[in-house]
Amino acid sequence: MYLPAENIQRALLTANSAIKVPLSLTAPIDAIQAPDNYVGFGFETAFINDYANTFTLNLLNSIGKRLGSVPTIRIGGTSGDRVTFDDSQQEIKVCIEGDCPIGSAASYILGPRYFDGFEYFEDFGITFQAPLGADLNVSNTEIYVSRAYEQVNHLVAIAIGNEPDLYSTQYDVDYTLGQYVNDSQTIIAAVSEILEFDEGGRVFEVLDFASNKPSFDLIDVFGDNSYNSTNAKLAAWHWYQLSANYSSSEELQTYLMNHTAIITRFEPLKSQITYLKENDPTIPFVLSETGSATQSSIEIQSGFGAALWCIDFQLYSLTQGVSRVDATHRPAALHSYWVPDDSAGAINPGPQVRAVWYALPFVADFLGQSPGKVVEIDLESDTLAAYAIYNSSTNNVSRLAIINLRTWVNGDDYGSSSRGSETISVPIASNVSSVTVRRLQSAAGAFAMGFDYAGPSENVTWAGEQWSYSIDQGKGHRVDGVSEKETYSVSGGVVEIEIQDSEALSIEF
Repeated sequence: MYLPAENIQRALLTANSAIKVPLSLTAPIDAIQAPDNYVGFGFETAFINDYANTFTLNLLNSIGKRLGSVPTIRIGGTSGDRVTFDDSQQEIKVCIEGDCPIGSAASYILGPRYFDGFEYFEDFGITFQAPLGADLNVSNTEIYVSRAYEQVNHLVAIAIGNEPDLYSTQYDVDYTLGQYVNDSQTIIAAVSEILEFDEGGRVFEVLDFASNKPSFDLIDVFGDNSYNSTNAKLAAWHWYQLSANYSSSEELQTYLMNHTAIITRFEPLKSQITYLKENDPTIPFVLSETGSATQSSIEIQSGFGAALWCIDFQLYSLTQGVSRVDATHRPAALHSYWVPDDSAGAINPGPQVRAVWYALPFVADFLGQSPGKVVEIDLESDTLAAYAIYNSSTNNVSRLAIINLRTWVNGDDYGSSSRGSETISVPIASNVSSVTVRRLQSAAGAFAMGFDYAGPSENVTWAGEQWSYSIDQGKGHRVDGVSEKETYSVSGGVVEIEIQDSEALSIEF
């Protein structure tokens, strides 16, 4: 089990020498090929129209230009199983039951104007959800799917429902493996017929399970004799690091900004990924809905500490065989990377870019437009994580990411009043005389929320760049006085670089 926060504190305070990074200069045999569109996005089904604006497009394009192919947006969520359609309704949506008017666990009637929201994202890959639920209504599913399909320019997949492993609790019924297998294949058959898909065509995203201990899992579904996976294009899972309600910097350190906590949380997924790779390797495993937390304070869910967690989480997931991670959004969800408008009011004020956003350009730049293979470098630490990416042509190391997860918050009683740091020592090839370093940083530390939410005192920058609704409508701009990159000279075949607590950096060789 990972260390409690007070032990992390003591362990790091006694460290006084450079930490040697055991970096292989050529790709190890177990390195994983990175996809060229690994960084994805997700919008809750009932709220796609809130994201159909220039602000959102600017942010999406900021990531898209860093990737090798267009990003994928998953349109789905709890509300996606609870939507119905009224052809005569003038409103985009009307919330009729449940967590109204801005919740995901609510029922919505959609009008024709709802589907206009899909057109706004015509340049992106789209996965959208076919409504399932515990009380399947095939005709309702067909209406939604056919209307959405008409508006989608680049279809990635059609997802079958959302978190069916939770239906028993959500709908107060006994929802079984057999019912899921039967219902999902009923939808696949019905949708394939109305959209005239070729028989056996791989179009559908299956599972989209929520829990790391579900009542039935991927192995159960794919191992069921009555289940036919020939139409499955993707197998999906959901991930939220925290489910309890936390607010302190000590809790942030123990449960979120903690490399071992990520590994522990991920452990149950390894058997699912291995089974899929061994039994149907043509189906990628994706994390189609992710976030830092479902509860906790806004500073924990979308602050700078969550950005550092997200980098570690996304890169670790890649090294374990995950093919895409979708950063998930809803206007009222505090874990959102940006808030698209003011529809959530004081619950989650917007429009704003949040500090957690900065993880996404960091990861996209680290992987690059022509990504090679990635490997985790084990530093045997709860609070330091490292990943290397290797050139796809030469097999030589291209970049090294270091994430210092030790929590530091300006003015907070937890930890030291002065910001600590670590010095890392990295081996360098004999033909390299210097390296370039770019930093993800905030002077305010792990609870920084970014300029839009808290003003310049809580600025966050990645390689000298900042994103803001109020300044640049999400296009990004350079910040005066913050360097884009630093150059370090190699001495004796190594380079030593200091990294502050609550900071991440990318070293380019």
